Amino acid sequence: MENTVGPGRAGLLETQRRAHELIERLQEQIAKESQKPARKHIGRLAQQHRILRMMNRIQQLSAFLLETYADASGARKKEVASISNAGNSSDFSEFYNRLKDIKDYHRKHPEEKIEILELEVAKVNEDQEFDDIENMFSGEEARGRFLDLNIPFETYVNLKNVKRINYLAYINVFDKFDEESYGVSAKIRKTVAYKQYLVQLVQYLEGFCKRALPLLDVELIRDSAAIETEQWARTQTDEFDRSSDSSLYCKPCCKLFSSKQVFDHHLPGKKHQKALAEDTASRQGDVEKDKQQSAQLQLLKEIKFNESFVRSLAQNLAAIREDTRDLVERKQTLSADEIEKAKALYDEQDFGEEEEEHFSAEEEEEEENTEIYNPLKLPMGWDGKPIPYWLYKLHGLGVEYPCEICGNFIYMGRKAFDRHFQEWRHAHGMRCLGIPNTKHFQEITRIQDAYALHEKLTSAKKAAAFKAEAMEEFEDAEGNVFNKKTFEGLFARTRLFFKVTIFLIQFLQI
Repeated sequence: MENTVGPGRAGLLETQRRAHELIERLQEQIAKESQKPARKHIGRLAQQHRILRMMNRIQQLSAFLLETYADASGARKKEVASISNAGNSSDFSEFYNRLKDIKDYHRKHPEEKIEILELEVAKVNEDQEFDDIENMFSGEEARGRFLDLNIPFETYVNLKNVKRINYLAYINVFDKFDEESYGVSAKIRKTVAYKQYLVQLVQYLEGFCKRALPLLDVELIRDSAAIETEQWARTQTDEFDRSSDSSLYCKPCCKLFSSKQVFDHHLPGKKHQKALAEDTASRQGDVEKDKQQSAQLQLLKEIKFNESFVRSLAQNLAAIREDTRDLVERKQTLSADEIEKAKALYDEQDFGEEEEEHFSAEEEEEEENTEIYNPLKLPMGWDGKPIPYWLYKLHGLGVEYPCEICGNFIYMGRKAFDRHFQEWRHAHGMRCLGIPNTKHFQEITRIQDAYALHEKLTSAKKAAAFKAEAMEEFEDAEGNVFNKKTFEGLFARTRLFFKVTIFLIQFLQI
C-alpha cells in the first residue's frame, strides 16, 4: 500500500488506521451511490463501474491489513513496543522525535494542501468516465445495450458440416449445444476448430459482461462451470475405466462390444489381427494410445467447460440478448436513414441535456389524459408510436394463430407463431401432455393431433425395432434359408423324430 498517511515519518499503526478509515469511507460512498438513481443508461453504467473500482480498492486495502496484522517481519510489534516505552512513563523521546519530523515536514512544505478523505473518495470526473465507457464498446454494441456477435458468427458458419443459419437465428441458439437446434454434430464438437470457436465466443461474452455488467461476479460463474466440468470428467473417466476392465473390451482395437457373440466374431478379423500384431510388436503403441486418449479427454473437457461457461453467461445476458434480437429484426425493415436516426436517439438519451419543464396542474392533468391516436390498434414501435400500417400488413401482424397446446393462447403474426414453438409456454404444454417437444411436432397446435402424431411415431419406432424371430436367418446343410422361429421349430421336430426312432429300435431289439 502506498504511503499516503500524512506528513513526516508515518508509522505502520498510522497506516493501518488510515486504511481502516478509507475502507469505511468507501463503504459509505458505495451505499450513497447505490441509493442515487441514474436516469440515463450511460449514467447507470458509469455508476456501476465507479462502485466496482471502490470495491476493488476495498479488497486491496483489506489484503494489506491482513498482511500487516500477520506481522511476519515483526515491524508492528516493534512499533507498539517503541510507543509503549516498555513501562517507562517518563520517557517521551519517541513522541518528541515524531513531533520534530512533523514540524520539519511542514517547514519544508508550507503550502501543502491537506487531503480530506471524505472529499477525495466522493470526487467524480463524469466527463472522463463517459469517455472511458464510450471507448469500451463498439458502435454495434451502443454502449452496452446490444451484443455484437458478428465475429463469433463468422467463425461458426465457417466450421465444416454445420447447419447454415442467419445471424438472427444464431443469436437465438448460440448457447444451445444440442445437435437439433445448434446444427453441430457430435463429431464436429470433438474437433480443435470447434474448441477454438468456443474460446473466441467465451472471450467475447466474458469481456462484454465485465464491460456492460461490471457488478456481475464472472469469476464465480467460471468456478461453477469448472466444478460442473470436473464432475463430468470424473464420470467419463469412471466409465472408461469400467469399459476397459470389461470382458467385452478389446484393448488392441480400443473398442467396447455390445455382446459376447459380436466380440468373438471380430477376433478372426483382419483389423483385429493387424491391431494385435502392432500391439505385440511394440509396447510403445500402448503408451501412444494412452497419450491420444488422454489428449482427447482433455480436449473434450475444455470443450465441455466452454459450453457450460457460455450457457451461464447467456443466462445473465438474457435481457440484452432479447434487445439485440429485436434490434436485428427492426434493422431488416428499416432503411439506412432510419437506422442512423435510431443511433442518434441513443446518443440523445445518453448525452442530451435534461430540460426541466414546468407545467400547471391543468396541463399536467391534460397530458396524463392524452391518448395516442391509434384507431387500427397497431402495435407500438421502438419510438413509442404505432408502427406504419404497411409494416403491419407486411409481417402479417393482423393474422391470429391460436395454439390449443398453449392453453388457446393467440399469437399475432407468423413470426411470433413460429418462434413460440421453442418458447417456454409451448414446451410446458407439451411436457404436460407427456410428449417430447421435438421438431416432428412443429406446426402442431391441436392436442388431438399431437397425440395422434406421437402414437404414430411410437408405432413406427416399434415397427422398425429389430425382431430376432423374424429377421435372423439360418441356413441348413442343404442351403435352405429359414427365419429363427421356423428353424428352431424344424430342429426341435428333427430331434424328437430321432429320439422316437432310437427308442423304437431299442424296444424292438428287446
